[in-house]
Order: sequence, then C-alpha cells, then structure tokens
Amino acid sequence: MIEIRGVRKSFDGTAVLDGLDLDIPRKSVVTVIGPSGSGKSTLLRILDFLERADAGTVDFGDGPIDLTSTKASDIRAVRARIGFVFQNYNLFLNKTALQNVAEPLIYAKGVKPAEARRIAAEQLDRVGLADFADRHPSTLSGGQQQRVGIARAVALNPELLVLDEPTSALDPEMVSGVLEVIKQLGRDGMTMLMVTHEMRFAYEASDKVVFIEHGHVIEQGDPKRIFEHPQQQRTAEFLSSTNNVLVIPAAQ
Repeated sequence: MIEIRGVRKSFDGTAVLDGLDLDIPRKSVVTVIGPSGSGKSTLLRILDFLERADAGTVDFGDGPIDLTSTKASDIRAVRARIGFVFQNYNLFLNKTALQNVAEPLIYAKGVKPAEARRIAAEQLDRVGLADFADRHPSTLSGGQQQRVGIARAVALNPELLVLDEPTSALDPEMVSGVLEVIKQLGRDGMTMLMVTHEMRFAYEASDKVVFIEHGHVIEQGDPKRIFEHPQQQRTAEFLSSTNNVLVIPAAQ
C-alpha cells in the first residue's frame, strides 16, 4: 500500500488541498475525478515535487517522506519510485522516440546506453510504436506522442505510475489508443494513480475511484458503486453534470 497523508496546499491564501488522505493499493488503478479546480492535478504534482506541499507525507512502505522537504535526498527518493505522464507529453523535440525513452534511463538510472536502447525499444513495442522508434515528435500524432511519454515513464520501472489528464490534449479520435495502452498496463499489474475527465474510462479501467472537491475526498470506492450508486449527493450531482459519463449501464 502506498499511503498519502495530510496533504495541504494553498495558493494566495486559498486552500486547494486541505488535509487530503489517500491509499493506493499495490497493483491497482486508482482514478481521481472531480470538478476543475478541485486539487486533482496539484496532488499529482506535489507527489513528484513539481509543487511543494504546505504539509503532508507519502509512504511507499518503508516510512513516510515529508512532501514539504527541500532535501535533495528526499526528492530523489520519491522521484526514483514515480513515473510521471504529463498532459502535454513533455518530449524532447530534437530527440527520436527511442532517444526520448532511453536517455532518462541513461542519465537518471545509470543504465548503459546499449541496455537503455534495448529497454526503450521493448517499451515502444509495448505501446504499439515499435515502427516509430526513429521518428521525431514533430512527425507523430498527439496520441503517438503521449504513448511515447507513457513508454518513457514505464521504462523507468516505477513503483507508481502517475498520469495527469493523459488524454486532455488529444483530439477525440486519438483518445482510444492511449486509453487502451493504460488499460493494458493495469491488466499487467502496474500500480497507477490517474486524474482524468474520461468518466467511461474511469468506470471501466479503475479498481478504485476517488471523487474530490475543494481539496477533500468526498467519496471513494469501487467504480461500479461510485458511478451507479453514489452515497454522497455531491458525487451524484457531479456525475450527472458530466457529458461523457455512462453512470448506469443500459439495462439488458
């Protein structure tokens, strides 16, 4: 179990996260949903020290790490265990797909170049891009670029894969390929924490769904219960307001 405890973050005096606690079971897909501004992406950025928390800890099973820490050792300890998939890919435009995946292994993990290239090729094949290894990002579609980003994160063999709105920058026709890759990673036993507005995907691919608002967990649980039988009125209101949610499957 990965345990997140007491995370607080304010911007200009406004609390975005207000003592949030979250458990992420190993080999599970935990999806965070909620309205814009509810603190979803801020939580993910705090976990990778891209934002500094005002309070809070994360524990991968060997003791809590302070998310307010400025110690390089604490930051390295967390980042070594987390793979981050960004909304806007964050690929090096002057590098090929293979280089984008291989070079973090070389420079962050100390993997020898030949082995890094082998792992990178394997991960590109895993996301369906074996034939695109020598292509630069500018020649790839948005969906293909995002799959390179996923391959880059997974190649680092993280304990936790964090995905921040992985389909938000994609045209609708590109979404399904990326979501299928994420589903397969879940089936392969990857531990994932994801923020998404894709409600159908959250329903189908998650082991646990967490609804947050105003920096608090309002409701969490099995996706079937959350989507079909929410216990909190605010959860029901949010789900009914989304345009792409199936909420309750059609009766057979």
